[in-house]
Formats: sequence, C-alpha cells, structure tokens
Amino acid sequence: MSTHATTDKGQIRSQEILRTAQAILASEGYAGLSMRGVATQLGISLSTVQHYYTNKEALVEALLSYVMDNYQAAVAQVMNAMSDKSQLERFKTIIDLILIEIRRPETFGVLAEIYALSNRLPFAARLVEAVYARERKEIFKLIYGLEPKISKAECKLRAAMIVVQIHGLVSQLAQDNDPSLSRKQLEQAAKQSFLMLATKA
Repeated sequence: MSTHATTDKGQIRSQEILRTAQAILASEGYAGLSMRGVATQLGISLSTVQHYYTNKEALVEALLSYVMDNYQAAVAQVMNAMSDKSQLERFKTIIDLILIEIRRPETFGVLAEIYALSNRLPFAARLVEAVYARERKEIFKLIYGLEPKISKAECKLRAAMIVVQIHGLVSQLAQDNDPSLSRKQLEQAAKQSFLMLATKA
C-alpha cells in the first residue's frame, strides 16, 4: 500500500473519531465524553483512538479546530460564490450563515460546552481565546472598508465586538432563561447590531 493511501486512510479515521466525539460532546457534554466511549461507538480499540489523540484534552482541542475549520470552509465557499457581489451583500450573507451555523446542534452544543468549561479549565479557556482571535481576523476582513470613515483600529475593535456578540448569543440561547425573547428576536437584534457596527461611522 502506498504512503498516500495510508495517509488518506488515517485522515478518514481521524475525522470519524472527531465526528463521533462531536456528537457525544454536543449531546452528553464534556463529562459524558470519553476516549473509550468514542472507541466503543466506532467499534475500534481504545489504543486506535489514542494513536490519533493522546488524551481527552487533545481530542477536544482537535475537535474545536475541526468545527471551526468546517465553519470557515463554508464561509470561504460563500465568499467565492459571491465574488461579483458588493462587500455589504457578502457581509450580510456571511452573518446569516454564522447564525445558521450556531443554530446547528453539533456546533451549538460543542461551543456551549466549551464556554462552560472555560471558566474552570485552563485548556478550554485557551481554546475559546483561540476561536475568538480567529474570528476577529475573519470579521475584520469582512467589514474593513465598508465605511471609509471608520479607521483600521476602530474596525478591529468593532470586529471584536461583533465576535463577542455572536458568542454571547450562543450563551444566551444555551441558557434560554427568558421566555419573552424568542430565538428569532435575538437573531434579528444581533443582525441589526452587527450591521450598525460594520457600517455606521
């Protein structure tokens, strides 16, 4: 068997492990996720899982990168498909995509769990900060230049505010402790806020 074929097989296996871990983390939380549980669900040995991810922390770290990579790939696909559209149209479409993505149980469940863990586990706090940093760069690229009067430094600050609000929305939806506010209302308010931050001088 060629090295390329072996590498492809290993990549498929690692993604199977990540997808299984994602489903468990989203439905059962961090406490319900175990290396052995992932192995059992996939019908493989524990040592096989450990070959790819040495411990639970490494697995969760890889999982969050996997979730973010998939999300950013979806964003890039939309951006490429909208190359003939205005910057504002692209921004609005990407915001819609983000709101759809954080609604998906696999994404929402993982993010909500990581946020909860970040208050007590240093590795989870580092993961959250890495996600924020990555998203701040992407949002900045989307909004810089929409309003020429907004400086580069101010644009970076506004991108950071949009990211904070996106993740605040995830946390709010996770708690769901105000029956007077529907998901639709919250998402609509978020979109209006993002648009103002991106375009108002």
